[in-house]
Amino acid sequence: MFDALVVEPFGWILKTCYNLFGSYGFAIILFTIISKFVLLPLQMKSKKSMMRMQALQPRLDELSRRYGNDKEKYSLAVQKLYKEENVSLFGGCLPMLIMFPIMFGLYYAVRQPFTYMFGATPTQIHDIAEVFVQKGAILGHTYAEAFSNPENWTDLENFVISNFSEYGKYLKDVPELSKFANIDFTFITSWFDLAKEPTLGVAYPDPLLIIPVLSGVTSWLSGYMTRRSQPKPKDPTQEKGKMMNVMMPFMSAWIAFVVPAGLGLYWIMSNIFSAIQEPILTSYYKKKLSNNNIQEAQR
Repeated sequence: MFDALVVEPFGWILKTCYNLFGSYGFAIILFTIISKFVLLPLQMKSKKSMMRMQALQPRLDELSRRYGNDKEKYSLAVQKLYKEENVSLFGGCLPMLIMFPIMFGLYYAVRQPFTYMFGATPTQIHDIAEVFVQKGAILGHTYAEAFSNPENWTDLENFVISNFSEYGKYLKDVPELSKFANIDFTFITSWFDLAKEPTLGVAYPDPLLIIPVLSGVTSWLSGYMTRRSQPKPKDPTQEKGKMMNVMMPFMSAWIAFVVPAGLGLYWIMSNIFSAIQEPILTSYYKKKLSNNNIQEAQR
């Protein structure tokens, strides 16, 4: 059901973008922009809720001083305050909850482009792999097992993808597979094969290593722009988030290293979009909330 509701629609969108540009990389970039604009209303709602909660912080501090250790009365007073100000505690979570299936959907669409973007059946994937083996591709132990077991067509698709740039040209000689021969997973240059995962080359550095590096850098930039828009915590115990600020870029870089470069490109573009979006939304809602406060004061 997840495939039909999430992954296949994403595969169709990516294929449509691919048909528009003829570029796998530009297809992912366009898809990122589309997904960000689709999520923008939810992110605006989340940002508004977050900034209203920040504006209420002085009143929350006052309630904390008033009720001291009486957590029950404090909790009731906080709930009443949020209700009066129409602030939702879960407003900031909604975009993230929706983002997770998008990320998983995109992951599978990028991880298995023959299946979800180009509509290849398990039989066709097996036939493509067979052509590659006949032309000299080495299966190795992992893919040899998948080759002999039709149920492991997912692993076999990884074999097809990793060898496509070298052996895909031979598909044009097979009528039933010729429609796959012109698929191009490269981006800008033939060195950037976005269907592959970055590797630590021994003889020469893998150009795709720039993907995890940029993923980590843009993750830090996105987090930095978010932190700039938030007030500095008065309580030293709230500084625990500093460790997460350091770890997130490294985690982002590691994830981009172990998944296909196409997914890393999506993550980079998403981070850049978020870094640009954050100060714009912060400025917009600061002005809007300030105007609302002035109007309330004049009543």
